[in-house]
Amino acid sequence: MNNVAYRSLAPIGGLHRNLSRIFDDRFFPVSEATSYDATDWVPRVDIREEEGGFIVVADVPGVEAKDIDITLDKNVLTIRGSRNVESTLEDEGFKRKERFSGNFVRQFSLPETADGDNITARTTNGVLTVSIPKTAASQPRSIQVISDA
Repeated sequence: MNNVAYRSLAPIGGLHRNLSRIFDDRFFPVSEATSYDATDWVPRVDIREEEGGFIVVADVPGVEAKDIDITLDKNVLTIRGSRNVESTLEDEGFKRKERFSGNFVRQFSLPETADGDNITARTTNGVLTVSIPKTAASQPRSIQVISDA
């Protein structure tokens, strides 16, 4: 039996990925430098805002912490990494292969209130959590006017 890569409804899956990218770009703009077409897979991400900051949660099963690189440049948070599945021979008994391997990149523009100096990241059971605290809000202040006379 031949080894077949399972691609159920591939055209619809491609349409779904394109629509997801459109909505991601609309609500969470991506840097122009990133091309999702150059990646092998795209981890699913949840982003929520809390009182003290923002939380980015990404599903990265099978990706070790040492294979994840997170950078912040010009208020663009970049999460990149790779998941390498051991290469297999064609005739090792596989009937279906659905798991993706290879490189991934996700980028998000952070708001001005994000404190880029205090971002932390942690992986637990294949879930990457990036915590982005907010900066202290600037407080209005009164400015005294001095008379020269």
